[in-house]
Amino acid sequence: MSQKLSFGLIADGNRRWAKSEHLPVAEGHKTGFAVVKDVVLPALYDNPDWETLVVYGFSTENWKRSPKEVADLMKLYLQMAEEWPTEIRKKEIKFVHAGRKDRLPSPLLKKLAALQEETKNNYKFTLVLCLDYGSQDEIARAVEAGGKDFVKHLEVPPLDLILRTGGEHRLSNFCLYQAAYAEFNFHPKKLPALGVEDMHKVLAEFAERQRRKGQ
Repeated sequence: MSQKLSFGLIADGNRRWAKSEHLPVAEGHKTGFAVVKDVVLPALYDNPDWETLVVYGFSTENWKRSPKEVADLMKLYLQMAEEWPTEIRKKEIKFVHAGRKDRLPSPLLKKLAALQEETKNNYKFTLVLCLDYGSQDEIARAVEAGGKDFVKHLEVPPLDLILRTGGEHRLSNFCLYQAAYAEFNFHPKKLPALGVEDMHKVLAEFAERQRRKGQ
């Protein structure tokens, strides 16, 4: 493939996996984070066709979850923001935080902003983390900033493949504009159960698709 590709991940199924394994919900989210870092990211980073991973981690609607679950998630994201930079620096990855910047905890926002600033000149691969992100909100903010030129102000690039784990078949307010010509893979496995071979099969199946993009 001559054109580098962008991969969107709707990270779903953590809570249901934890319940099925008789584990706390927080353990499901923690395991899901590990799968993103150790399974999904390496599969794309090591594949020369791909240049961007966009992870839908926490939506603008997720604030409606129980206060305890939201608090646990914020703790996990803060821990991630403290641990992941080592891997990001080593692999020369450009990090981008997509989403609102006014509601996440201040310590987390500061770490995300610092990592984004530090890695802004890295071009080997890009990791976009969507936290407090909703596509409708992103488009509204982009229109407010750019009017007819709102596309320049979108935080997420056009996507070529969107994988949603957990067996659900919907976008859930993820990248509505960027998904215009994306291919979709609705995987039955919940995110914590997704393995290396699963990712290889997802990418191989995508490579076989005939993409016309309206032509």
